[in-house]
Amino acid sequence: MKRTLFALIIALLFITGPLMSQKHLYFGVAGTGLSSWITNQNNYGLPFTMDYKTTFGGSGNANIGFDFNNHVGLKLEIGYAKLGQDYTDNRSDTAYTRNIKLNYLQVPLMFKYRTGGKVAKFYILVGPQFDFLLSATQKYYKHDQEYDLDFQPPKWPKSILIGKSTITDRFSSMDIMGRLDLGVDINLGEHLFLNVGLTMAYGFLDINDADFRVPDYSSNTYNASHNIYGGLNFGINYVIPVGASK
Repeated sequence: MKRTLFALIIALLFITGPLMSQKHLYFGVAGTGLSSWITNQNNYGLPFTMDYKTTFGGSGNANIGFDFNNHVGLKLEIGYAKLGQDYTDNRSDTAYTRNIKLNYLQVPLMFKYRTGGKVAKFYILVGPQFDFLLSATQKYYKHDQEYDLDFQPPKWPKSILIGKSTITDRFSSMDIMGRLDLGVDINLGEHLFLNVGLTMAYGFLDINDADFRVPDYSSNTYNASHNIYGGLNFGINYVIPVGASK
């Protein structure tokens, strides 16, 4: 799948080459502070679910953009993101906490539209984002002690070590997200501009591996889990004029 994705990217670069010859090319770096969520927690069939906590993460990327004219362009990023979800709960005077951390290589390819004046241009970016799982870990505690319960869910063929710390095998190796960014490009000179904006993404694929899609205890049905995040993005970009903009 990774080879197919990068072959597609290379093909797009060749296809857009003639257009770029009369337009603009830019390179940049950016960082994002994120609030990350996982829908439909997978608690491995335990007879309770936990309360969600606000979970913070972050991402950074290098990017390249192509402006076909003053309004329309494409943007490709390659970056690293920390996603996941924190939980907490108290049951019968027993305190539980669980923190899941998911680290991804992210490759979004987005259509860009912008409008405005010479100093500031408002933009919208939209497109698919391919997320490749690098690692997954969790910290699962009961009364501040590691929760090392070896539990076999009802009607499940094997037991699961609930509090295992390295759980990369319990998640899918890839997610495909829909990405939407809104913000403003601020020109700092002929070759430099800043971008500041909001970024939002929703994962279309179930992030749980097929071998760990455990039904909920109460309903005995399985609900797919999805990544969601939103945050504030800051970037700086260097512009190379390769033709007169219209």
